Amino acid sequence: MSRRALEGIRVLDFSHVLSGPVAGSMLGDLGADVIKVENIKGGDSTRQMGPPFQRDQTAFFQSVNRNKKSIAVSLKEPQGVEAILKLAAKADVLIENFRPGVMDRLGLGYEKVASLNPRIIYASMTAFGDTGPYKQNPGYELIVQALTGMVDLQSGVDGTPRKVQPQVVDLGTGFVMAIGILAALFHRERTGEGQQVKGSLLHSAAAILCNFYSKYAMDGTLPPRGLDTRSDFIAPSQAYKTADGYFITVSPGRQWASFCKAVGKPEWVTHPEFSDSAWRKTNVLRLEQEVQEITAKEPTAFWLRRFKECDVPIAKVNTLAEFMNEDPQSKALGLFKTVEHPALGTIGGQVSPPWEFSKTPCTVLAPPPMLGEHTDAILKEAGYTGQEIAEMREKKIVA
Repeated sequence: MSRRALEGIRVLDFSHVLSGPVAGSMLGDLGADVIKVENIKGGDSTRQMGPPFQRDQTAFFQSVNRNKKSIAVSLKEPQGVEAILKLAAKADVLIENFRPGVMDRLGLGYEKVASLNPRIIYASMTAFGDTGPYKQNPGYELIVQALTGMVDLQSGVDGTPRKVQPQVVDLGTGFVMAIGILAALFHRERTGEGQQVKGSLLHSAAAILCNFYSKYAMDGTLPPRGLDTRSDFIAPSQAYKTADGYFITVSPGRQWASFCKAVGKPEWVTHPEFSDSAWRKTNVLRLEQEVQEITAKEPTAFWLRRFKECDVPIAKVNTLAEFMNEDPQSKALGLFKTVEHPALGTIGGQVSPPWEFSKTPCTVLAPPPMLGEHTDAILKEAGYTGQEIAEMREKKIVA
C-alpha cells in the first residue's frame, strides 16, 4: 500500500463527545497515529450514550472513534500526568475540547506542553471561546444552535422552536479544527514552528449560517418562520408531495425553463408572477400550491424520470435506511463500510472517509478501541517497564 498522507504524525486526542473526536477520526483516516486519552472511570461519555448497544458499546462512540488507540489514565494523579507529558513531548498534535483553563489546571496546558515540545500543534476547542461573558458556561450543540439563531430559523409558523437534528455545529467544528490542524502542520513543515489552534462551537455555528447573516445585514429582513424545506434564497427549492411520497427539487433561474417543461407548464416561463426569480420568491406560496396540484397526481418514480429527462435537479426524500441500503449512488461510491472488531464482531454503518486521493490512500484500518485497549503498548513505547505499568495499574493510575 502507498504511504498515507499523515503517516508518521502522532496525535494525542483528549477530546470527548463529538466535535473533537470527529477531528481526531479524520486525522486517523488520513493515516495519523491517533491515541485517544481517556479517564479510567468509563472513558469518553459517549461510551455510555445508548441505546443502541452492541454488547456494551454504543453506536455513538463507534461512529467517530475509528482508527484510534486508547490509553486510560487518571489525570488527577501526578504519575498519570507525567506519563502523558512523556507522550506529548514526542507528539505532533494534541486535541482537547475542555472548558478554558481545564488543561492548565491538569498541568497539560499549551505553555507547559510547548515548553517540552515547541513543534506541537495544540488544538483547543471550546463552546464559546476563551474570552467573553460566556467562556465558562457549559455548552452543547442545542445551546449553540439556540444562541446563533439556528433554532429560530427552523421554527414552525407558530414560532415553535425546532432543532436541526444532525449535530451540524459539533461536526462542523470538528471539520473546521481538522482543517486548522492541517494548516498548522503545513506551516510547521515550512518553518519548524508549532502553535496553538483555537476554535469554538459558537464561531463554527456562525460560519455555518454565514449567508443568512449576510442577507440580514444587506436587507434587514429575517427568514420567515415555517420555511420547512423551502429555501429563503431561491424558488422553487423545496419538497413536493407526490402520489406516494415526496421529492425535493432545486431550480435556480438558469433552470426555470427546464422546470416548467418538467411539470408541463411551459407558459410559466413568461408568467408575470413566475418568470423572474425575485417574483417567484415573492409568490412562492402560490407557486408551491400550483406545482403541488400537479405533482400529487403521479408517483415519485414518475417525477424522478421526468425531471431527469429535463435535466432538473431532483431527489427522492429518503429515510436513513433507504439511503444506506437501497440508494444506487450510495452503493456505487461505497459510502458505508463494515469493520471487524475483535470483541464486538462486525460493526456496520461506518461512513467511509470523505476523500479520494490518487496517491495517498485513506481508509478505515482499525475499529474504535475498547477503553484502555492499548495502554500497555503505548506506555512501553514511552519507556515504561512491565513492572512499572503493573504498579501504576495497581494504584489505579492507568487502566
